[in-house]
Amino acid sequence: MWRRLPPTTPLSYSQLSKKSTITLQTGSLCGNIREYTCKMTDNTDTYKIILRKSWQNRTLLVIDEAGYRSLYFDNHLTQSRILLEQPLWLILPYTRHMLASLLFNPKPQQILMVGLGGGSLAKFFLHHYPTCQIDAVDANPEIPAIAEHLFFLPDDPRLTLHCADGASLLTSLSAQKRLFDLIFIDAFDHDGMAPSIYSENLLSTIEQLLSKNGVVAFNINRAETALYQQMNIQIPNHFPENIYRLPVPSPSRNEIFLCSRTAMNANSIAQLQEQAHSWSDHQPPLLFHDFLERLTPVPPTTKQQWWQPLLHLWHNGLSR
Repeated sequence: MWRRLPPTTPLSYSQLSKKSTITLQTGSLCGNIREYTCKMTDNTDTYKIILRKSWQNRTLLVIDEAGYRSLYFDNHLTQSRILLEQPLWLILPYTRHMLASLLFNPKPQQILMVGLGGGSLAKFFLHHYPTCQIDAVDANPEIPAIAEHLFFLPDDPRLTLHCADGASLLTSLSAQKRLFDLIFIDAFDHDGMAPSIYSENLLSTIEQLLSKNGVVAFNINRAETALYQQMNIQIPNHFPENIYRLPVPSPSRNEIFLCSRTAMNANSIAQLQEQAHSWSDHQPPLLFHDFLERLTPVPPTTKQQWWQPLLHLWHNGLSR
């Protein structure tokens, strides 16, 4: 079942820090937030458990520590993280790497996000792309309220949230002939990559949802060896052109697969560079020139340093 969450007023961090108990009510989604102060194992610092919720016999945790707020599954899988003083910044490295999709289509209008988490990417695009429209889906009914109230995801008419199974939603959107300029596949559950999303059956559906200039970014976990190898084989079968791999540097085990209907070119580089000027204060910085250097075509090209002409264009634009 799909639904748009009714309007809510997101709570600021200052409000949260002054209340010992806050009741969330967003449609039928509700829960109590209780703050606990716990000692870390080294006994030199403290963290606060802002929220502990159970869903399908698994645990969701929201924890504040050293100025950051993080969403965890079962206390070890980090799903989302924000800096409380700058909640628009993309803190987790893989989220910044997924923005490499903008090298292919720098001005997306229709965006689909499979896997919401704390809503970091949704916030980024709502803020920096004022004319975009976003559909975001998450199977966990607790996640939208958590994203809105604790990770400052705004209530915005440009954002449609779906509480649904991601695979079912993708199939429905395809049947409706919906097309998207940018698709983010970032569907993780308590055990890792959601197998219903990272499946060969769904890859053809995702391909059908891409607009003529569309790009899809898959967030893949290299630690899940079997599923990772499966995706390495199956993605090129469904996206035969303009496929690139972008590993996230260690200690992350994430790798981003980018599949585009169109190739990067001087025009897309110039448009992104113009757009990126407004992001110069973002920390950690958004290093698109670094993404260009580390993108690896699939299959690997025989021409060495294929990216140098594009990188030259990027640096020339910066020097003007």
